[in-house]
Amino acid sequence: MVENPSDDPEDHLKTMSFGDHLEELRSRVFRSLMVVIGFGIVAFFFQNQLMQLVTGPHRTAMSQITARQEIADLHQQISEANQQLDGVSDVDARRVLQITAADDDWWQRWDQFRQSQGNSPILENMAGLIEERLVALDPSRSTSRMLVSTHERWLASIELLRLGAVDLPWGGSSRIEQCIDELELLSDRWSSWKQAPQEAASEDEVEQEQNPQAELPDPQAIEILESVARQSVVIEQASAHLLDWRHGAKPLALLSYSEAFFSYLKLSLMLGLVAALPWVTFEMWKFIAAGLFDKERRAVRPFLPVAFLLMGSGVTFAYTVLIPVGLSFLGGYGDPELLQATFTLKEYLSLVFTLILGMGIVFQLPLVMIFLTRSGLMEINTFREYRKYAIIGAVLLGAMLTPPDVVTQMLMAGPLVILYELGIIACEMTAPKPRENEFERGQEESL
Repeated sequence: MVENPSDDPEDHLKTMSFGDHLEELRSRVFRSLMVVIGFGIVAFFFQNQLMQLVTGPHRTAMSQITARQEIADLHQQISEANQQLDGVSDVDARRVLQITAADDDWWQRWDQFRQSQGNSPILENMAGLIEERLVALDPSRSTSRMLVSTHERWLASIELLRLGAVDLPWGGSSRIEQCIDELELLSDRWSSWKQAPQEAASEDEVEQEQNPQAELPDPQAIEILESVARQSVVIEQASAHLLDWRHGAKPLALLSYSEAFFSYLKLSLMLGLVAALPWVTFEMWKFIAAGLFDKERRAVRPFLPVAFLLMGSGVTFAYTVLIPVGLSFLGGYGDPELLQATFTLKEYLSLVFTLILGMGIVFQLPLVMIFLTRSGLMEINTFREYRKYAIIGAVLLGAMLTPPDVVTQMLMAGPLVILYELGIIACEMTAPKPRENEFERGQEESL
């Protein structure tokens, strides 16, 4: 029986000479290169938007690092405020706050009087002298205006931190809870001092608390309370600033005049290659498929879209999860008081493209497993038997390729284990049926 000649345009390559094959390869490579350059030129016109997209993981990581450092500083300030208040006796603190409450109304009327007199320099100087004299006669008066709203600032800081606890940087939840607990201790202590005491330890304390003007408080206690009151302002501002922590990323640095231009050019060409990848794959397939039989072509064609899908999944996973987590760990490693981190655009792009390409290749694991089983190099049962070793290998690979923290390692090893299991399932689904194997074996024996 004579076979009909194939109408596939790829078949004419089988009769070409070696030189003709090289010419065909050269033409396809040239067309692919032109397509890549064309997409790169188009990408260059949208360079700012594309750079903002590519540097998104950096902004995410840097905002995480900055926010964690701000939370650590906030916790230190709150702890210092608690430690300072430990050096103030309850009697002195209550006496100062009682004087503060009594003088608050007087200071409000004093402010109204000063505002009603206009902006006369003579009156301003006279008012300043009067205030200085009042402070000299009674130092506790200098604290009244600052201490009067300190308790409200503690409460406001607690509410701000609870509001911000809904959206926190990675690893910041436990520290925020500690800040809230210590602020509640500060608030309770301050509130107990503001309230009139119901019982006193001795008759002297009762007499002093009933007549707070009888004896001036300890000047050191006034100084400590005033210092803590100033800290309460800083703590409230820091708590409010944490609500906008996602916009606290530091921009990437440039170390030369030409670095920005060549970085944008590199970005455009790389994204042009990504955009032209379907066309490049088509040209490669048209050249390679000419040397395959029809059965081999039909077997390979279904895997091409799957390969693109897996690569897209790997790129997406690297961009949204692996890179931000890895940069967040690496960028925040070390003592910020000893190290000043400066990240350049050139190094960042090299790292990002390497990780994205690596994860795109790693996600091809199911296709590699299918190829090994279809070619007869390995059996499905072999993959099942070595499952535990594959899991250990994935964890070790994640430990070698990622920062030494459990979260990042699991983010690398977890997808590998899932891909391995998906590869086993895919091998079972694509494995030839027993009847087909017996039929092919019978044909081989008859030959």
